Amino acid sequence: MPLGSIERCCIYSGFALYGIELKAVWYPLIISGVFGVILLTLGFIRHGKKHRELDHIIVAKGALSDITGVLPPVETLAEEDYQSLISRIESAYRAEKGEWEAARRDMNDYYAVWVHQIKAPIAVMKVLLQQEDTLENRELSAELFRVEQYADMALSYVRLGEGASDLLIQEYALDDIVRKAVRKFAGQFIRRRIRLVYEGTDVRVITDEKWLGFIIEQLLSNAVKYTSEGSVTISVDDRKRLSVTDTGIGISPEDMPRIFEKGYTGYNGRLDKKSTGIGLYLCRMAADKLGHKLAAQSEPGKGSRFTVDLESYPLVTE
Repeated sequence: MPLGSIERCCIYSGFALYGIELKAVWYPLIISGVFGVILLTLGFIRHGKKHRELDHIIVAKGALSDITGVLPPVETLAEEDYQSLISRIESAYRAEKGEWEAARRDMNDYYAVWVHQIKAPIAVMKVLLQQEDTLENRELSAELFRVEQYADMALSYVRLGEGASDLLIQEYALDDIVRKAVRKFAGQFIRRRIRLVYEGTDVRVITDEKWLGFIIEQLLSNAVKYTSEGSVTISVDDRKRLSVTDTGIGISPEDMPRIFEKGYTGYNGRLDKKSTGIGLYLCRMAADKLGHKLAAQSEPGKGSRFTVDLESYPLVTE
């Protein structure tokens, strides 16, 4: 509260009575103020440094893992309590994460075993259906082919989630990979009376044979599924870009930005109630792991083109 004129007069009168000069009072006040500013500045610098250290830990670590070992030294009792709380939370997080990872491995192992086991009865049914060439057996063979595709897709979904441990990157003849996928879908092309155009290629690419084959198979599967008449063309240009082009129903412009999203079926998927929206998502995942670029172009009513850019990239040996 500001001093009034009476209070100031009393103070000055007291200084005058005791013979105290005003500068003897202002000097210590100025010194105290300077030291106060210095201490405040040092405190601000210290807290700013600690904030930057904590911010760096947040950016570097990201998730709650191995944080307690890199926290800055405690300076107050409150900081010690906070660090003790963080340590307990981190321990609980590690325990829950370990349980979750164990459960995920068990689930992945189960799916892998299930897929391998289901292939045995599928193979037996194939042989039985091939013993007699009837219209009914042809339809059943086509549906059985789809069952086998879905089983392979389930196994691929599990393996893609396990990282790059399943990849074998080396140079392959692209023609061998393409023809293997084409042979697998030959029956579907014949059954649906769709013409396949592929002239072969002598291009060699650096990739993983199995996963590139998986991408091509998924693109052929979609091409056959959404093409009622016309043709499917596989081509490779001089820039090592493999394209699968069909004359099917095409994809609507509003669906194009989301066709590679997990579970997204779009307008075509709503027409085909059996669509899962997983195939193209897995294609994108596999392409990303291989370092390939996957792109799509389409025009409703005229067809679609999916392109895999197989241009070589520098390999880094770990």
